[in-house]
Amino acid sequence: MKNKGLFSLFLPGRHNYYRARLLHLPVLAMMVFVFLLFHTSFSLLALSHPAVLGYSSEITPAKIIELTNKEREKNGLSLLKNNSLLNEAARRKAADMFAFDYWAHESPTGRKPWDFFKEVHYDYVYAGENLARDFYRSEAVVAAWMASPTHRENILNGKYQEIGVAVVDGVLNGVETTLVVQLFGTPVGAKMGTQSKDELGEIVSEKEQEVKAPAVFKSSLSESDKMKGEKNKKPRLNPLSLLKTLAIFILGMLMGALIGDGLVVRKKRWARLSGDNFAHISFLLFVMTVVWLVKSGTII
Repeated sequence: MKNKGLFSLFLPGRHNYYRARLLHLPVLAMMVFVFLLFHTSFSLLALSHPAVLGYSSEITPAKIIELTNKEREKNGLSLLKNNSLLNEAARRKAADMFAFDYWAHESPTGRKPWDFFKEVHYDYVYAGENLARDFYRSEAVVAAWMASPTHRENILNGKYQEIGVAVVDGVLNGVETTLVVQLFGTPVGAKMGTQSKDELGEIVSEKEQEVKAPAVFKSSLSESDKMKGEKNKKPRLNPLSLLKTLAIFILGMLMGALIGDGLVVRKKRWARLSGDNFAHISFLLFVMTVVWLVKSGTII
């Protein structure tokens, strides 16, 4: 059989100097170059055209709230009610992080999460905050929070009654990203708790105070406008998923070449002075597993 064309990429023979062409050094160098070129192109495109590449194509506040309530339901807890004031407080927190270029619960200016509650006139007895960035799907965000003890404690805290979520795109530390801010609260009128804890990730309750009706806060966008905007939001490509797919494709081709090369060499009983194909296959399989397990996103 003449190993020409496509076969020569995976099977050794006279036309490829008795080694699968994919295993030749120039071809390997070209594949590495192509991968690095794609990686650089995605990075430049994400910075220059953020509407094309990003992380938020499948994340919505409604989905985050739905998944959060599913976790609470599994654990026999009451469902959290969506509160428009908490939604606005979450949006303001995300805007503050972009404006002052920080990724933390407390702003460099000294503003704490609870300051945003007060800005929108949400008087609380208990309050909490979860943050996430760089995720692609809502399910991944909630799964990451549930895997963290402090974030899980917030989600499964039976003293919380209401929730607010904001999903905002912007540039943080020079990188186009998506921030997810999840706020929990129980209004003062619920009359729950009087001890104060001022540590993030734990229950925060104020000292006993006079119950006041919260002032009416008007958002710049109506709820119908926000829902309309979410529906019209165009899906965007996820750079991490694309790069993972490309990496696995390249590694898979190399594994195929090693397997084909090894089988032919064994069948023909050709003598080889080069390395063991089985060791190379094992290494590539390990690399593929690592690439597959790599996930985007950070939570605090």
